[in-house]
Amino acid sequence: MAARDQPGRLVWMLASIAVVVAALYLAKGVLVPLTLAVLLSFLLSPVCDWLERRGLGRIPAVFATVVVGFAVFGAATWTAVVQMTELAPRLPEYQRNFQAKLHSINHTLSAALNKVTQTAEELDQDLPSNGRAREPGRHSDPSYAVRLIPTPASPMQVLSGTFGTILQVLGSAGVVILLVVFFLVRREDLRDRFVHLIGRGHLTVTTQTLEDAATRVSRYLTTQFLLNLSFGVPVAVGLYFIGVPNALLWGIAAVAFRFVPYIGSMIAAAMPIGLAMAISPDWIAPLLTLGLFVALELVISNILEPWLYGKHTGVSAVAVLVAAVFWTWLWGSIGLLLATPLTVCLLVLGKHVPQLSFLNILLGNEPVFELQTRVYQRLLAGDQEEASELVEEALAQSSLAEVYDTVLIPALALAESDRRRGDIDEGRQKFIFQSLNDTIDDLGERRQELPAQQVNGDAVETHDGADVVIMSTAEKPCILLLPARNEADEIAATMLAHLLATTGYRVETVSKTVLAGELVNLIAQRQADVVCISAMPPAAATHARYLCRRLQGKFPAGRLIVGLWNAQGDLTKARTRIDCEAAVRVVTTLAQAREQIQVVLQPLLVRREPPHSFQGKAS
Repeated sequence: MAARDQPGRLVWMLASIAVVVAALYLAKGVLVPLTLAVLLSFLLSPVCDWLERRGLGRIPAVFATVVVGFAVFGAATWTAVVQMTELAPRLPEYQRNFQAKLHSINHTLSAALNKVTQTAEELDQDLPSNGRAREPGRHSDPSYAVRLIPTPASPMQVLSGTFGTILQVLGSAGVVILLVVFFLVRREDLRDRFVHLIGRGHLTVTTQTLEDAATRVSRYLTTQFLLNLSFGVPVAVGLYFIGVPNALLWGIAAVAFRFVPYIGSMIAAAMPIGLAMAISPDWIAPLLTLGLFVALELVISNILEPWLYGKHTGVSAVAVLVAAVFWTWLWGSIGLLLATPLTVCLLVLGKHVPQLSFLNILLGNEPVFELQTRVYQRLLAGDQEEASELVEEALAQSSLAEVYDTVLIPALALAESDRRRGDIDEGRQKFIFQSLNDTIDDLGERRQELPAQQVNGDAVETHDGADVVIMSTAEKPCILLLPARNEADEIAATMLAHLLATTGYRVETVSKTVLAGELVNLIAQRQADVVCISAMPPAAATHARYLCRRLQGKFPAGRLIVGLWNAQGDLTKARTRIDCEAAVRVVTTLAQAREQIQVVLQPLLVRREPPHSFQGKAS
């Protein structure tokens, strides 16, 4: 029934998305100012809270914050307008130098382009005098060109066209300011009303979603604004000393454009570099300008941004780029500036609302698979190289025992489960097991290259400054690792053997082809001091129980260890399922197995005082 409903739910979800997108596009005149007001409220809210904690009332705190904030924004906008007004009349003066620079960059391309342009101009000049070519069979009467003269615009139309855009911008700005003031004054009341309206029956989820979104967006906007200031101020100062005109304008533009994800710095650098090329007779100023932007971007992106900003938004780089394109298409240039905050809000919804979990998967930067699943998935895809690279990355951060227990053993368990269900064929199964064997052998060889301490020809371990010399019925204690049933059990036993390789014990992994009836004789022949049964899920308990019953009464239970690798749940129930004696030790990880083996062998170890490394001082 669920499978039959799946296509219907998919169609319903796609239809819902289409309706939401259409509503966002059609209502952008209302939603854009509202969204700007909400985001500016998130940005200014920490300042209001700080002022209120210092004893200032709510209304004075909001008034001071809004006045100062929008005054700074208005001053920066007015300064940029004045700077652009001063720059515009001088632009023709820079045209000759700029054309010379372009000519020196690519003489051939410039010459060809000029030739094409000149030819087009000549054709354009000749076209009216020549007229259209006469077609055969038509009379030779000259054709007459008809020109439509538009009606002169009225003074009211001129005034409306000139000031209409300015009035629209000022009106939108006024609406945004009023909304920001209202949101800041009534922010707790609005929050409670929103939670009550949306969170009926889901109070906890709604509260967590709202708090998470507010925290992430507020932190992002505040930190990004500070980072942009740390980028724009050095740009203005550096361009001033380089000699680029209107350096203050380019500093303000750098602060604004850097809100555009990833490409904002390049947009901000384009005009100053071009202007430096136009005013300078050589290449020193353009190269210094380019170096200034590159150096600042490297410092901010690689030092300040990871330190101050980190991964607070949780949005992946690809999602940010796609979101920038989407919101720009939907809301224009304002959508480009709002792309990251709005995407953060969608990500938070996907994180807390199960029905929208696909947003968290599509937009988030956290891995969708755990490391062991990624390793197994690459082996399923036949990509042994990438699987080995993932193991190497894990080994760089964790010990070999942790990598075995948390990555390779779970990946092996996934492969064994799929094999038992018949989800993978025999060829793919052989490839996966062989790849795991190759990876484990490589790790084991590198571990065996580690130097071991030697005392009188016997390997030792140092405990509390004393040398521990191994004494046993044989030359060295013997540990036999028995696979419970199949190749997966044998691979897990090989991992344990690698962990015990540098301990000085004799470790032997028995092949899975050895019959259970032959194991008793093999244990006697090897004079085994410890026997460890290796069993992988999902049938670990069943296979281990069979082998335990064959060894009961024929090998001391106190020196028998059963490894139910990657087993989940209560070990007491697992012990009951394998139906073994109470003295048998049951473990679930290789690290536990190594620890229990050392405990079992402890009575065979005799301490010896460390040799004196110096003589006593003469009195």
